[in-house]
Amino acid sequence: MAGPTAMRLSSVLALLRPALPLILGLSLGCSLSLLRVSWIQGEGDDPCVEAVGKAGGPQSLDSRTQLDQSDEDFKPRIVPYYRDPNKPYKKVLRTRYIQTELGSRERLLVAVLTSRATLSTLAVAVNRTVAHHFPRLLYFTGQRGARTPAGMQVVSHGDERPAWLMSETLRHLHTHFGADYDWFFIMQDDTYVQAPRLAALAGHLSINQDLYLGRAEEFIGAGEQARYCHGGFGYLLSRSLLLRLRPHLDGCRGDILSARPDEWLGRCLIDSLGIGCVSQHQAQIRNLTALTPEGEAGLSWPLGLPAPFTPHSRFEVLGWDYFTEQHTFSCVDGAPKCPLQGASRADVGDAVETALEQLNRRYQPRLRFQKQRLLNGYRRFDPARGMEYTLDLLLEAVTQRGHRRALARRVSLLRPLSRVEILPMPYVTEATRVQLVLPLQAAEAAAAPTFLEAFAAGVLEPREHALLTLLLVYGPREGGRGAPDPFVGVKVAAAELERRYPGTRLAWLAVRAEAPSQVRLMDVVSKKHPVDTLFFLATVWTRPGPEVLNRCRMNAISGWQAFFPVHFQEFNPALAPQRPPPGAGPDPPSPPGADPARGAAGGGRFDRQASAEGCFYNADYLAARARLAADLAGQEEEEALEGLEVMDVFLRFSGLHLFRAVEPGLVQKFSLRDCSPRLSEELYHRCRLSNLEGLGGRAQLAMALFEQEQANST
Repeated sequence: MAGPTAMRLSSVLALLRPALPLILGLSLGCSLSLLRVSWIQGEGDDPCVEAVGKAGGPQSLDSRTQLDQSDEDFKPRIVPYYRDPNKPYKKVLRTRYIQTELGSRERLLVAVLTSRATLSTLAVAVNRTVAHHFPRLLYFTGQRGARTPAGMQVVSHGDERPAWLMSETLRHLHTHFGADYDWFFIMQDDTYVQAPRLAALAGHLSINQDLYLGRAEEFIGAGEQARYCHGGFGYLLSRSLLLRLRPHLDGCRGDILSARPDEWLGRCLIDSLGIGCVSQHQAQIRNLTALTPEGEAGLSWPLGLPAPFTPHSRFEVLGWDYFTEQHTFSCVDGAPKCPLQGASRADVGDAVETALEQLNRRYQPRLRFQKQRLLNGYRRFDPARGMEYTLDLLLEAVTQRGHRRALARRVSLLRPLSRVEILPMPYVTEATRVQLVLPLQAAEAAAAPTFLEAFAAGVLEPREHALLTLLLVYGPREGGRGAPDPFVGVKVAAAELERRYPGTRLAWLAVRAEAPSQVRLMDVVSKKHPVDTLFFLATVWTRPGPEVLNRCRMNAISGWQAFFPVHFQEFNPALAPQRPPPGAGPDPPSPPGADPARGAAGGGRFDRQASAEGCFYNADYLAARARLAADLAGQEEEEALEGLEVMDVFLRFSGLHLFRAVEPGLVQKFSLRDCSPRLSEELYHRCRLSNLEGLGGRAQLAMALFEQEQANST
């Protein structure tokens, strides 16, 4: 019997062995807790009670009695409900939304006045464009039974009379939303609204004021102060004004006759409350300026816009450009005077018209001004504010009695910067392979080996993902039987590069043309490559490199944008001063964008007239080329192909963005371009102007003329 019992005991111990630490821990914890309770509730007096007793006098109660009395202080007191039978019973109303009971309100509610005929067209368009910008958008119509489009909340009043429609709309807004919103914007269904700007306007206006804000218009035959807000532009009503107007709606509906809801509302506000429409509200800024540290001196003009830029040194002073109605005296090319034309002329004309309009609005009907001419004009661009203008105008002032007098007045205007928006651009990558295309004529063959060496150093050495295609253009009598090949040196140099860089393949195509044009040559290359090829159209003076190729990849976007960089052209070394020999003194500073390692000792300039270099996708070129063939036919197309460059094809026959920007990585040596007489008049003029501007700077040309006159005089 002992044997089986011992075996059972050992098996039980084996099962309990993993739980022994837990059992011992629980036993020890319970023992210590009981021991601690016995210490606390021992026979001795509580030292805390003794301390209280010593401070407050003798104690007759033990600690337990003391604790019981302290607990009685915290028992809740239940007050029974009692209703006085002599007072009438009043039902307690609970609001539908918790924000109403808490007193919190939304900022803006938009009410759209529509009709049964336009509910499914204009009203739906408004709902799709601005509904997601506002917390609540309601549509009010005067006919019942109209079919409500999905996702729209329509309120029908049953009467299309202007007074009835407007009064019932205001009554509905007051009854259902008067306690929930601070501002109410009322508009027609054909009104274009910039929803983010409207929401921002309502967000920073103070609610403790009676405001009727919109496009102020005068009543026919009324005084100057009697103005209503035109409904076509929409108008803003404050909550406090709506609360004051509510008791007068019935009286206005019976007394005022008007064919327009906006005019009826304007007359009702003026007759009942004496409040007219205002077009501007910035008086708060002027009132609060006195409380700032700067006081009234810190008030900037115009109100609500940033203050002018403050320069910290003479190098940061913003200069003013002087202009008249015909000329500007700040030209891009550095000339002292040039005609005011294009966008600049339209900008100046708009500024003058705005100044005249503001003067007439301010002084009518006492005075009426007519412009005679612009005496002086000044403008500058402030990066913190926008374009500032100062105009000296010669005006003719006409009084109400017909008296006329010439006045000269100076006015200041500001065209503020609009809201900055981020334009969505397609995603591009720098891993795209670039296909360089180099058209070569016989006259350019001597310079081709230098280009190939630069291509090897800038593309092959860093192992750029790029290929090169040489387009050899033969004349009618060049390269034929018995005639020497003008491109022998080019082919030898290309073969040498293929030998030096194993795996490199330099393709070349031979084309025979009497008068080659850039577009015709590009047609030949385009047919040899897939539609997703990224072309880099180069010249024999182009020096490609990793940075240039990366900017080509980033700025040329398929189906979106074509990129034509502006290279830096060195001046003629015969006219430009040379660098002093080493050790003769400090070197003169290099021009912006010039690479000192490549030369540019005499300076240069970015050649805005040249457009032979460009980056674009083959699919975009084929689309523009097809549109050119569709718009022009026969002899007109042939003339266009001879007189246009690739950039002009994209400019005239493509819907893509055409991006032109300076490229500091493209630095070219001085060279005279061959201006073909077959080019169009504009392209021929640009070619000649590029050659003339590339000779040298104004100071260098002036010194050359001076030295020539000195030599002729001796």
